[in-house]
Amino acid sequence: MKKYIAYVLCIAAAGICLSGCSKTVEQKNESLHVYAGLNDQIMNYAVEKFKDTYPDIPVTFTQWEGDNVEEIYDYDQQLAAQLMSGEGADVFFLQGYWDIDKLLAAGAFADLTEIYDSSGVFHDEDIRDVVMDAGVIGGKRVFLPMDCSIPLLITTEEALQETGFDAKKCTDFDSFMEESGKFMLGGNYDRRLFQTDITARGCLYWAGYPIVEDREIVWDMEETRKYYEWYQEFYKRENGDGIYAGGDLSCAADVRDKECLFADPMMWESIYAIRALHTVGEPYVLPIYNRDGGITAMMDRAAAVRANSENLGNVKKFLEILFDGDTMRAFGSHNWKEISVRRSVNENDFNYLDKVWFRGEATGFPNDLPKLEKEEFDAYYAYADQIDKVVYAHEWMRDFRGQMDAFLRGEASYEEAAENAKKKLEFYLSE
Repeated sequence: MKKYIAYVLCIAAAGICLSGCSKTVEQKNESLHVYAGLNDQIMNYAVEKFKDTYPDIPVTFTQWEGDNVEEIYDYDQQLAAQLMSGEGADVFFLQGYWDIDKLLAAGAFADLTEIYDSSGVFHDEDIRDVVMDAGVIGGKRVFLPMDCSIPLLITTEEALQETGFDAKKCTDFDSFMEESGKFMLGGNYDRRLFQTDITARGCLYWAGYPIVEDREIVWDMEETRKYYEWYQEFYKRENGDGIYAGGDLSCAADVRDKECLFADPMMWESIYAIRALHTVGEPYVLPIYNRDGGITAMMDRAAAVRANSENLGNVKKFLEILFDGDTMRAFGSHNWKEISVRRSVNENDFNYLDKVWFRGEATGFPNDLPKLEKEEFDAYYAYADQIDKVVYAHEWMRDFRGQMDAFLRGEASYEEAAENAKKKLEFYLSE
């Protein structure tokens, strides 16, 4: 109940902000207020650099310190309400459990186009423009993405040969569905396709199907029918129970032990999965390509600014420090499980590969994993250059998927489930 109340407060506050955010805010630039959530080390670095560079500007730095996840969630939700009512931080990272779409509709975030266009920090060859441009919504640059994740499946050459799965045929999402469908329906289906059901569920994002754009439903029900029929086949074969084991080297262990064909760990955990699988065979990495043959990335961290901030001049100075290459490459600044908006950040990650973050004894792998060769590391991160679309998690997707689950379970026809899902979307967009 506490979470729900905090969520309502957040949206209500955004509604209050709606009328005021459309007006020009007088800029005073007398101070700067920055908020950082749990483990946002880069904010600490940026604040300290800002204080050193601009000692005459008073800085308020609000950061959560603690390890109670429930309390952190509630605090962030209450902070969201404070931010959107014009009383909180000037600069903050978006939180994944905020309803970003409703906050955008309420005009809760400042348009950063002028700041972005006038700063050289965002315009060098090190920046992945396609990732950064994910922050442009409705013609306004409302947030600045810092990193994202891409769907990379990890297996071994030996597993592909044993199952007859031809990964080289998977050049787009349709061909991936076709090849994986053959595997599921074939006589060599002796292991799960994926380690977790989350991978199949996430393919609605990874495939790049348009559902809602600019708060308008653009979903073509027939276009996604093939995907849901493919997903239903996976769902039936996995008995719909969903296996969510992950972390450490369990993903690599499941591939090794023939529990699944593909593991889909987080980015940095994928590196260690590859190193672990080197002890039993030849690792193989296969992206889940979208329908156009590119790669759809999911935005992770992104900086945003309160719409009615009176300190946009100071905000610009801070954002230039926050996104500076030296700040982003500093130890602890980067989420190693993600693709950075700066190429040099991921290139720098190779220097940390000798560190052992995962212990292998529990899963039967040696603690001293084989070192990843630089060529293999470069090939792994080269997939980031194939990103052609970046999305963020939508709150409406939860109810949408819930309605479509009725089809997966065989409780409704595709048409019935799709109509109910569309009604859920219409209700969400009408609020």
